Amino acid sequence: MTSQPTDPEATTFVGTEATQERIARLRSRRGAAERVDSIRVEMAEADRTYAENLAAVRKAADLTQVELARAMGVAQSEISRIESRPDMLLSTLAGYLAAAGDNPRVVVTIAGHDIEINLTPLIRH
Repeated sequence: MTSQPTDPEATTFVGTEATQERIARLRSRRGAAERVDSIRVEMAEADRTYAENLAAVRKAADLTQVELARAMGVAQSEISRIESRPDMLLSTLAGYLAAAGDNPRVVVTIAGHDIEINLTPLIRH
């Protein structure tokens, strides 16, 4: 029978030590901190663009947050959260877009071909 360590801090999970060593090596590389900072700035800009695009959809529909919230059956604060959230469920996006318009869809371009995905079936009723 093997003995178990009594100190929880002494417990090492599979890969944890190796992962920590790899992270330390990566952090010590010249320019790593600058690259991380640059990526963080890009992520923040992507978040701002995302929020602006959702608000632009609502404004193009000539709706206020209150009106869109009423159409979705939620509080205005939920619309504010949706518009500032960096990520959401596809069904939430479909509901938002349907409340702002009437045929929500996403178009994805793969190898030069547009593929259209109808989001209407994802809308929660």
